Amino acid sequence: MCGELANGELAKGEPILAAVEGGGTTFVVAIGKGSPMQIVERAEFPTQVPPSQTLDQVAAWLSKRKYDALGVACFGPVDLDRESSTWGHITSTPKPGWQDVDVMGPLLAVRAVPHSFDTDVNAPALEEFRHYAGPSDSSCAYVTVGTGVGVGLVVNGRCVKGLVHPEGGHIPALRRPSDLYPGDASNPHPWSIEGHVGAKAIAERAGVSQEELQTIPDDSEVWSDVAWVLGSLCATLTLLCSVERIVFGGGIMQRTSLFPKIRRATREILNGYIKHPRVLLDGPDGIDGYIVPSERGNEAGIYGALALAADAFKEASNERQAATPPPASCFDGCRTQ
Repeated sequence: MCGELANGELAKGEPILAAVEGGGTTFVVAIGKGSPMQIVERAEFPTQVPPSQTLDQVAAWLSKRKYDALGVACFGPVDLDRESSTWGHITSTPKPGWQDVDVMGPLLAVRAVPHSFDTDVNAPALEEFRHYAGPSDSSCAYVTVGTGVGVGLVVNGRCVKGLVHPEGGHIPALRRPSDLYPGDASNPHPWSIEGHVGAKAIAERAGVSQEELQTIPDDSEVWSDVAWVLGSLCATLTLLCSVERIVFGGGIMQRTSLFPKIRRATREILNGYIKHPRVLLDGPDGIDGYIVPSERGNEAGIYGALALAADAFKEASNERQAATPPPASCFDGCRTQ
């Protein structure tokens, strides 16, 4: 069981949910409730070193509020194995000062409630799937492109976890023949998707600072190269996971002119091999509805964390109900009058 309220009782009626989105630059914390889910209160704290400065602020904020379940979506890599002694920890992150940090320990010390912990891309994938999937869909990929590149996967209605969790930003990048950029040398994997289209890589491609990325014109060849690399990622997700929708979020994807380029690149790379209308056709029933921007925009992460909290609350409620003995009946020894 994920946890329960301090008095052993789960909330009756509509639960109040707490959510934490742990990002590389900012931690967002929020309270949500209702159906459809609405955020009623939120705050942001900078991601600082030492990590205790940030986590203490988040814990203090939570301690002043009542809630029935907690969902945490965090940058990684993270340990999602509940049998592990380092479950709830950030592990081998390139973020300076945040290696091997216990995230869940300080947050659960505030209040013992049902809880769930996942990556900051699996959680938005779950949110996108739950609320925006087609009626027969069972899968979804969520790709964030910003400082780094992350991929979250929902398959058969559940977040993908196994050896660890998906790290799709670190698969090899497929480049256009004319793309001679060697990759971000500071990245652990310069040859990867992230090494070629993370914010630093794009800035190096264009010869500008990361703060000047918005000044690169839409018709720059840089964006054609970026779109091809991201199209190769979409082709990989289509071929390997057969996902029914690919959702993009993150700061770089605020440039909406990238979407037509990515769709064209995906289709060209697949080269007619996948015979499905979602790939072959245009329009909302074709590739325009297959590779799409996030419905939640920059709020995808925190709403994903709320989706984790909702699942944790539901799981705890089901476990409590299953453990409650049925009422006695006349067959249990009572007498009829």
